[in-house]
Amino acid sequence: MEQLPWWFNGAVAISGAIGTLVTAVATFFLWRVTKTLAAETTRMAEAAGQPHVVATLIPNRWSMRHFDLHVDNTGNATAYDIRIAFDPPLENGEARSEELGLPLQKISVLKPGQGLHSYLSEYEKLKGKVYRVAISWRRDPSSEKRQDNIYTLSMADNDGLTRLGDEPLVQIAKHVKKLDESWSPIAKGSKRTKVDVYSAIDRLRERREVNRQRRQWVQQQKSSQDGAATQTSIDVPPEQ
Repeated sequence: MEQLPWWFNGAVAISGAIGTLVTAVATFFLWRVTKTLAAETTRMAEAAGQPHVVATLIPNRWSMRHFDLHVDNTGNATAYDIRIAFDPPLENGEARSEELGLPLQKISVLKPGQGLHSYLSEYEKLKGKVYRVAISWRRDPSSEKRQDNIYTLSMADNDGLTRLGDEPLVQIAKHVKKLDESWSPIAKGSKRTKVDVYSAIDRLRERREVNRQRRQWVQQQKSSQDGAATQTSIDVPPEQ
């Protein structure tokens, strides 16, 4: 067998070295991509399993001139030891506001999808204001580490809002309330109502009236038959 030239052996060696280097570089980049994907997957899983608490001011379902304070956990985990602060501070519109204080400023626990709400005040006290809302909570009740959510809430978003009619449940509640107010005096005996009663005596009278009309009809039929028979006997000539 004829010996290969020296340059051929050198080319083979160089090609092998280049292939090894390319494989090493590709392996390194594949490791980096895998590590990045693993870290991103872990971060997304942790984010999907985090609580997320928000506080909003929403028109009351009974009247759009009055607003409720809503606190909801829109995340996928339970939030503990929730603390809420509005800047400027909110004003309680209840008559006994000094005794009651501001509602829903501290909440011990909110499950995923759970929310609490309470009446706050009329819209005139909130109109045109921009609040800085700061909410913090703990994911683990035994841990001192807190998570927070800070954002801006502008009441200008509610300017010009209107509503066509009431919600179906509100309409039903109003009708039930009117019925209760109408029947309450009757139930207490302070008011009487006219009742048309169909008793056994009424049924007896109705039966007697039906029988009387039946007898009259029978007599009329009998009289008609007798009159027809008499007319026939008069019209037939005697036999010769």
